Amino acid sequence: MSSATEIAGRITLSRPSTGFSKTLSEEIKPLTDQVSNNPLFMDIHQGKASKGLVQGLGREFLPIVRGTYRRMAMRLQHAAAHDYELQSALLKEVNEEVWHIPMYLKFTRAVGLKDPDDFLGMYLPETYAMVLFVDATSTGRATLEESCVRVFEAEAWDGFNNYSQQSSLVQTMAASGIATRGLPLACDRLAEGFRTHYGLSEEEVEFWTEHGTVDLDHADASLEIVDRYATTPELQRRAREAAILSVSLFVRMLDAIHTYYRD
Repeated sequence: MSSATEIAGRITLSRPSTGFSKTLSEEIKPLTDQVSNNPLFMDIHQGKASKGLVQGLGREFLPIVRGTYRRMAMRLQHAAAHDYELQSALLKEVNEEVWHIPMYLKFTRAVGLKDPDDFLGMYLPETYAMVLFVDATSTGRATLEESCVRVFEAEAWDGFNNYSQQSSLVQTMAASGIATRGLPLACDRLAEGFRTHYGLSEEEVEFWTEHGTVDLDHADASLEIVDRYATTPELQRRAREAAILSVSLFVRMLDAIHTYYRD
């Protein structure tokens, strides 16, 4: 039996490591690098982004930000009733997320967006796609099982998939945690760019600072949960596909914002 291991100073898990998280991180790094180095973020960091592009970023990110607290809370349904250790870890993540919406609205107001008027129109299709996917991974196990993975597996062709809950857990952690590993570096660049080139104060960029490289603990926690719960080839396949799909959709969303709002 393995002893409990503290992860990133925030959670403690006693399940043994599989080593899968390291492999998965290396596999998706080319995609997460496309987030960190996305032209949208680089333009803002270098002061090349127009007011319209800055406001476009502020507008299109709102449904991601507003739903994160709810999605993190709903992930608890994927923790088994007896797994108090995992429930505690997920609750810590939820608790830290609750103040981020007020921080974000402080930023959007600083760049000239008026709420709610500037947020009432349609978002880009790529934004809807990203939001709907991460919503499905966190809130609807049936949707996830039937729409985002293959319904039947070889080992359970005629029977019940007895690890449906664990499967949904590793998929939601991969989609909403591991797939965002490229974002902290981008947030550092955004915070610096907004302060240097757009006249925002430390308080007005607090949302981006909070989600910078100092926030890598969230992604590390997700990695460790997947590492310890994706214990079969099938569970690892599902986690891998969720991570790849999530970060791919996120890159498309960023590219669409850059293209649509760029003057």
